[in-house]
Amino acid sequence: MREFAKVPPQFWINENGRKKLGWQAQLTALYLLTNPHANMIGIYYLPINFIAHEIGISKKEALKGLRGLIEVRFCSYDESSEYVWVHDMAFHQIGKQLKPMDNRIKAIGELYRTLPNLPFLKDFYNKYAHAFFIEIHPDCNHFIEAPSDPLRSKEKEKEKEKEKEKKKEKERKDFMSGKPDVFPLDSFFEEKEKPISLKSQAIQILQFLNEKTGRAYRPVDTNLKLIEARLKSGATLRDCFQVIAKKTREWRDDVKMAEYLRPATLFNATKFEQYVGELVIAVRTKEAV
Repeated sequence: MREFAKVPPQFWINENGRKKLGWQAQLTALYLLTNPHANMIGIYYLPINFIAHEIGISKKEALKGLRGLIEVRFCSYDESSEYVWVHDMAFHQIGKQLKPMDNRIKAIGELYRTLPNLPFLKDFYNKYAHAFFIEIHPDCNHFIEAPSDPLRSKEKEKEKEKEKEKKKEKERKDFMSGKPDVFPLDSFFEEKEKPISLKSQAIQILQFLNEKTGRAYRPVDTNLKLIEARLKSGATLRDCFQVIAKKTREWRDDVKMAEYLRPATLFNATKFEQYVGELVIAVRTKEAV
């Protein structure tokens, strides 16, 4: 059971139409964020009877409140498994963006991977994969897709895109000026454009490797040429990040294998293609079972 839960003050302002649904929806929404069965990612087992009993309302009122929240996209509910997903709860409990070395990344990944095959796993992954470095769920046969938000107006979408472009441009300038903590994730996960040179991309990938492993590989030709070669041969930035994350998780606690968390091994032409292949094989093997 969690010792505490975060409820942002905006809960009472950005209510997405909950007030119009009646007190059942407002009370149920607050309960979904704070109840003892919840976790930090916002997907958890919650039978309707739990809601009714712990709030102190009838099952009919609990259902009314929950269905109203589903209509305004505050949450999703799978009746067959009795699991709920509170859409923005992970952002409220964890934050908007974790750094690559944050210890919470492992806990978030474990919570996600142990979930049953729920109908909203794909939407959760698309919403949070970039922010929390989440890998594909073993029961899902999809890759990253652009998240959708049908409730957001076109005008707000345009404003959001403008802010995003400003943020990316600032991140690029900060990185090129030598600031050590800058890691422009948003820029690198967009495959449609390549705003920086191969060498600059390789430097960022090397920085990510250092952050994940605690190493200090320098951006010299010996290291960068290996990475650039993989990018030239068709590897994407996402491929490189996922290979580093996966191999770090597998090898960092193994004294013998930890020494191979280095550019010469990870970005060797033959080995790298094998590592990228494992990212897909792991999903397909699970599906076939």
